[in-house]
Amino acid sequence: MSALCFGLRCETHTNERTNAVPALGKKWDNVSTEAGEMGLYIPEFSKPTGKYASKLLVKLLNVLLRKGSLVFIGNPCTPGMTILDEGFGNIGNDVLQQTKHSSLVANFYGNPNPAGAVVFPAEPYMHIDIAPAWKTATDYHDAMHSKYRVRIKKTYACSNHLTSNTVPGTLLGDEQKALISQLLTATLANKTLALPPDLLGLIDGFCHVYGNQYQTTFYQDTEGNTIGFLSSVRKANECFAMHIGYKPENAKAWHLYQRMMLDLIAREIEQGTQRIHLGRTATEIKSTLGATPVGNSMVIYSKKSLILWILKVYKKWFFKEKEYIIRQPFRQAGSTL
Repeated sequence: MSALCFGLRCETHTNERTNAVPALGKKWDNVSTEAGEMGLYIPEFSKPTGKYASKLLVKLLNVLLRKGSLVFIGNPCTPGMTILDEGFGNIGNDVLQQTKHSSLVANFYGNPNPAGAVVFPAEPYMHIDIAPAWKTATDYHDAMHSKYRVRIKKTYACSNHLTSNTVPGTLLGDEQKALISQLLTATLANKTLALPPDLLGLIDGFCHVYGNQYQTTFYQDTEGNTIGFLSSVRKANECFAMHIGYKPENAKAWHLYQRMMLDLIAREIEQGTQRIHLGRTATEIKSTLGATPVGNSMVIYSKKSLILWILKVYKKWFFKEKEYIIRQPFRQAGSTL
């Protein structure tokens, strides 16, 4: 079992077992997780409040999960890192034809339209392409309109009393991992579907698989108490913001979320990173930092006509696509405002 399968039942993952899903060729290249490994995963869904995901839809998915008939392509514990391109929309049907499973979920960029499936638009993935002219965080700030520069200054002013330190995965101690788990649970409990019950195991998995590519920045208040963290994975010339957690008491007053994102962007600019993936959610906030959206769809395939009918009815009458505003913080070339 892969180190990133903690909290998941792993159907096929290691290279030795990929014969269970034969002859898919290069289509599977987009599902690779690490060192050419691939897999089908069965997540354990958490219980959402209904604000971020429909309780009705989750109940339906959990029924399928308990029967072992629903699986995921890719690893839901690595959001943004195992996403299929829109052109591979029929891969789900290929997998269903070659396995015992009756239903399957896959995450795609864009808006695929495969037969025998129902497509649910999701909040976009947000990323920042680092301009060649940005050598420092100041260059990045200076590229923005004045009102966004003012917001950045306010963020740092409100959080100026905070200190931070970054720890690579190989040096994370047990107490730090436990703290990450606690903060992550408190922050994401009602905001995500695939939240593994063994978060300590999840963090151990990231440390084991990614080593020093997995880095966590902790934030402390004036009394030395850790009040938040942001972790990321660097792969080649890209960085993926992965886990974020914080104590809610003063997070808003201290602009903690924005501060952590700004610090990550500043660090990656100095490291020469070309693209920073900031993940889903908080779409408008991330757009004020210069992130742009990439279409994101969850596609559910099924051999069962009844399941597809239920999903289509749900999508037509109950599903509501989340609305958001994309801000444009960067100045046009030659502008000084």
